[in-house]
Formats: sequence, structure tokens, C-alpha cells
Amino acid sequence: MRLETVYQCSRCGAIHEHEDDAGSCCRPDVTEGYQCSECDEFHTTETDALNCCRDEDTPPIISPRDLERAGQLRMIP
Repeated sequence: MRLETVYQCSRCGAIHEHEDDAGSCCRPDVTEGYQCSECDEFHTTETDALNCCRDEDTPPIISPRDLERAGQLRMIP
């Protein structure tokens, strides 16, 4: 699954590929998030977007960014 960073207009909820487009949509604040590549649903975290359309039999995917926020250190070879 490939994630794409997108920007959501906080007033009307429209999704935009560029932050400037979201900012000029309704002139509100812009919410950065991620879009599920399967159903195009907007999520505020990478983990939610990665797990959006996965099978219930598949273990959840946790993004490297969320693991680091939780305290896991990144291994550098």
C-alpha cells in the first residue's frame, strides 16, 4: 500500500494534493493527513490510513513515525 500526504480543508472537508490549494479552498485552517490508497478516505495519522482497508486477519500496520513517537529508537546500520 502506498500512502500519499494530502491536505484537508477544515471548513468543507475537501481533500487537496497541495497545502496551498487547501488553504485557498475556503480560507480556513488546513489539516495535514494521509489518504488511504484503496478508498481515498482521509486520516490524520499514518497508522490509521495504513490500516483503513486491511483484512481483519492481517495484523495492524504501525508506521515508523508512530513507533518513534511511542519511544522506539530507529536502528541505523
